[in-house]
Amino acid sequence: MKGEPSGDDLQDDMLELVRRHEVFEILTQETLEKPELAATLEVSPATTHRILASFRDKEWITRTDSGYALTPLGAQMGRTVETYRSAVVETHRLAPLYETLTATTLPVAVDIDWFADATVTVVEQRDPYRPLNRFIDLLEETSSLRGCDTTSVAPTYVDDIHERILDGMPVDIVFETPVIDRLASEYTDLTDDAFERENLRLWARDELPFGLALFDDRVGIGGYDAESGILSVFADTDDPEAYAWGEQLFEEYRAAADRIV
Repeated sequence: MKGEPSGDDLQDDMLELVRRHEVFEILTQETLEKPELAATLEVSPATTHRILASFRDKEWITRTDSGYALTPLGAQMGRTVETYRSAVVETHRLAPLYETLTATTLPVAVDIDWFADATVTVVEQRDPYRPLNRFIDLLEETSSLRGCDTTSVAPTYVDDIHERILDGMPVDIVFETPVIDRLASEYTDLTDDAFERENLRLWARDELPFGLALFDDRVGIGGYDAESGILSVFADTDDPEAYAWGEQLFEEYRAAADRIV
């Protein structure tokens, strides 16, 4: 039985775990002979021989009557590398959210783990409006909307919000001041009507960190492209702690804003 590995041995183990993760996946499911493993991995017999020799040396596999199988240590190493790979994939998936949430100091601390199960929608070359469409889909399903917005307003956003306001949906929004000005000047026909509705309340303040949307049971975070103003990422979750954080953040910004309507 091997003791605690040296620094070099540990580094070698970590590299081997990541590079040969498929071996663990395969041998977790079934015991295989060397030719069968080579065929499944789609590598040469020589490469398979080197893999098996390395795994035997590390005590990750053992030879049985039916072929090579993971040892208890090897099975645990396989679970460990799968957890690591999943964490890396998840970190990449949430990367746009990290950038959005850390761009400025927030008055209410946020834990990124609250967004671990978030739906993250980003722009694609052939569909630059995917995040906006995700927002609109959630808007159609909610009975109320609270939030903050930071940048120019897309016409489809205005039309959908206006329709819901006329239907009586409560809407409380904190906008950056230029957005209020643009709404009043470019969408006069819509805003004149909507601003008269008691179910619409608007506030204005000079700066906001990102878009924030509170639906009935989901909180969404929106980040915008600095040059085009297009919503470039929208991440939403029904995590209760994330929702409570969103409510507190909204109240902080609303309390420091000027009531418009």
